[in-house]
Amino acid sequence: MRNLAACLLALLCAAAGAQEPLPYDPSQPGYRDADLELARYCLQQGLVSECKRIATKAGDAELAKSCEGKTDTYTAAAWGGYLDRREAVQKRRGLGAANAGLDAQSVLYVDPDHAASREQLGQKWLQGLGWLSTQDHTRLAPLVLNDFSAATKAPREATWETPFVLAGKHFTLVTDLPWARAVKYSGLLDKFHDYYFALVGDVIAQRSQPNVVWCCKDAATFVSHSQAIGMPMAASNGGMHVGALGAVLINAERCDEVGRRNKARDNLARTLFHECSHRLTESGLRGRQPFNWDLAMTREHAWIVEAIAVVFEDLNLEGQKPLLKGLEDQRKYTIDKFWKGKTGKVPALGPILAQGSQDFGTEQPVSSIEKYAVVGSLAWYCLFEKKDKYRTAFLALLVDYYRGDTKGRDFEARFGIKQSDFETDWKTWVVK
Repeated sequence: MRNLAACLLALLCAAAGAQEPLPYDPSQPGYRDADLELARYCLQQGLVSECKRIATKAGDAELAKSCEGKTDTYTAAAWGGYLDRREAVQKRRGLGAANAGLDAQSVLYVDPDHAASREQLGQKWLQGLGWLSTQDHTRLAPLVLNDFSAATKAPREATWETPFVLAGKHFTLVTDLPWARAVKYSGLLDKFHDYYFALVGDVIAQRSQPNVVWCCKDAATFVSHSQAIGMPMAASNGGMHVGALGAVLINAERCDEVGRRNKARDNLARTLFHECSHRLTESGLRGRQPFNWDLAMTREHAWIVEAIAVVFEDLNLEGQKPLLKGLEDQRKYTIDKFWKGKTGKVPALGPILAQGSQDFGTEQPVSSIEKYAVVGSLAWYCLFEKKDKYRTAFLALLVDYYRGDTKGRDFEARFGIKQSDFETDWKTWVVK
């Protein structure tokens, strides 16, 4: 009984301690203590590179040196546990900043989920949708539907002012699509979630962050929404993932148009699966970051972000069993038309792998169409064709990209083969 009482007391103390404020600025005494505790957790869990990164930044040369000679073992349990602890530190630092009288925006730079600061800026939390403006909260809260999958008749007409808000198990779909389509794609998104983690959930952690899909029936609405969030897109864009908002924005009109032109089975589902794979990957590897952390700062290996998304593009979830093809038809068309045969030329990997996020979005050194064919085939090659050789390295590189640390190991150290030899083998496979 004494042991049980002691355990309960320890749990209560830990719970109380979690609410205590922490120093919120690196110049304050004791600020680095929480970081070093995170670093020690990482070392214990085999997250060696993250331990070294934190310890080096915190100025603990001895702890950083203890990482030398050790290799990373990335697992969803270890990485998810790290993100939980890091976000708990952010919350306590946010509490320290708030107690010190910092303005709301400054507090949110420390803890992006500090409720009082969000509310001070006129935002309210809505389960399944996250932080919304007071106006949007008032408009959308009465529209949320939690039990809708069996309903065959629309409860009302949907407009963008009064859209359907379908709160599924894993995704919340906000849309002005017709009712039958809205219910269909909401169900597909939850099935996609389960399939995604069945495939890569040993490395990528499941997180409880809101996963919101704003699916616009009309291209004009999509363009207007993208402008409103400061990321203007054209009517010709099918969709995008906005990590800072934890959301995906979809242009259903464009998706359907491209699908008809390419005779695709379901191009809207294809786009949803692509963009929502970005959502689940970023949520599971990046976690909730302060506002000053930006993936656009990366300077190489941006290909890996699109590679994992392309894998899921041709996923068919409407039968009794999930069906996943190697590359969806648009990508295979590029390979067959431009890479095969005597006059075909497969793009070189080096220049593409060397690109950061901004350069990868350009039409250099090859068109974006060819880039997506390259990275999609690379992902399939590593995850399925040569699973025993390269799956672990591929997923570890994905983790490192979202950690913002891709320079710690060169290609050979990661994949166990010279990049030139890997490229030769991949090129032989991709055109056979």
